[in-house]
Amino acid sequence: MFSNSVILGRRLLKVAPQLNAVRTKYLAADGKPRDQLTMRNVDIIVDPNENLIDEFMNGYGKQRLNFERSDIDMWKRCFKDNYSLVFYCLKDTNTLIQTSHHITFHPLPSNSDLPHQYDGFFWIHPDYRGSDSMRMTDYVVKDRLRSVCDNALAQCFPQTMNLWGRMFGHRNYGHTQYVSYYKMEEMKVPEDLNTDGILIKNATDVPDEDIVKYDQEVFPYERSKYVLTLLRKKNGFGKVAYDENGKVIGFGTVIIYPSGECVLSPLYADDKRIAQAIFKNILEQIPLDDKRLLRFHVRSVDKCQGGFEWIQPFVKCPIRKDLAAYLTYNTHLPVINYKKAFVNFPYTNCAI
Repeated sequence: MFSNSVILGRRLLKVAPQLNAVRTKYLAADGKPRDQLTMRNVDIIVDPNENLIDEFMNGYGKQRLNFERSDIDMWKRCFKDNYSLVFYCLKDTNTLIQTSHHITFHPLPSNSDLPHQYDGFFWIHPDYRGSDSMRMTDYVVKDRLRSVCDNALAQCFPQTMNLWGRMFGHRNYGHTQYVSYYKMEEMKVPEDLNTDGILIKNATDVPDEDIVKYDQEVFPYERSKYVLTLLRKKNGFGKVAYDENGKVIGFGTVIIYPSGECVLSPLYADDKRIAQAIFKNILEQIPLDDKRLLRFHVRSVDKCQGGFEWIQPFVKCPIRKDLAAYLTYNTHLPVINYKKAFVNFPYTNCAI
């Protein structure tokens, strides 16, 4: 059942005695008592096989609006040995109770920073959310840190900040991330937007280096295959902006998922006018009256000036946002050029 997987259960029993049973009462989502999660009744599987991924997709995976199964394959291809997907299952079963993934980002030669490990794709089954599942997460994250790097990063939801604090001894964070949702009937293409001097091209029609170099001006860590793949996804509208001299001045994409969720991520640009020009070009290609489309999903971070307000010309209603997450870290924050980061990369994979 677990072919092509690495099961850590026996190792955990030896090196993580804190994961053995303790005298605490654990309750499922319906309030009924459940068994504590320990290494005696849980398998922790690194790089699960296709059958187990199918099981995940048949449950929580298909409920996630901004995700599709091919994303996992994309992450594996783009990050290769720097990527690990972790599934937690009840012992000797395909009953999935928890997920996470871990990506190591190495700094570019021009960046004197150390590598960091980005932890994301966290999900815990409602019946198993407790201090016992927290201890398992703590072990997996710190075990990988000992063999990879000393700095961990994650976009922590407000309800998981206490977990992060218990794992690393503090709840310090860098930027605050917000999310905005707009119904399709709330969106519009502005007619009077000034886009003079800005040339927009399809991401599939430009040299790789144009995209990669601009991305590295914002986030000087290696993710070149990922940015190229993301901006050229078949179910996306990747665009690259140039000035009149042929210089790259921004890029962005909207990806439409099977759920109908239209996710704008990322949108990088030299200034607000360029960001708006890119989005307008994308929006002109999306049939806003298509009943199969659900809504627009837009992220913003507080460190980018105008990173929230730029979208106002494209909506028929007052702009709105909700608190989504905090960029937490263990030892220090990565290097980020927030001036260009109007919308961050998918939050489950990258710091920005």
